[in-house]
Amino acid sequence: HGDLVYRAALTTPPKVTPALLARGRQRFDIFCAPCHGRGGDGDGPVVQAGFPAPPSYHSPRLIAAPAQHFIDVITNGYGVMYPYADRIAPHDRWAIVAYIRALQLSQHATLAEAPEARGHLK
Repeated sequence: HGDLVYRAALTTPPKVTPALLARGRQRFDIFCAPCHGRGGDGDGPVVQAGFPAPPSYHSPRLIAAPAQHFIDVITNGYGVMYPYADRIAPHDRWAIVAYIRALQLSQHATLAEAPEARGHLK
């Protein structure tokens, strides 16, 4: 029964909310930013110290990748990235994926798509 619940948690994304994004940013900064960089460009401090650079989240391939791809990579690892299944709970993996999507959108949004910042942008 536990395996079914676990698998469902890895295949059923939660609703994206401000709280989920905040949790995703926190978890991203802890687990992902050391290699991927805070902006998701693949230039984190570990890379600057000589570790192989991961791909940028802003590459066309990863922008087009389904959310499940990121869940699978966090869970199972990929290339030189080791698995985080025992370190990051399924709900937090989804929170990280939501935050990655927010990072991607922040780099590719147009001014027309951005909401006004309480009258400061006109």
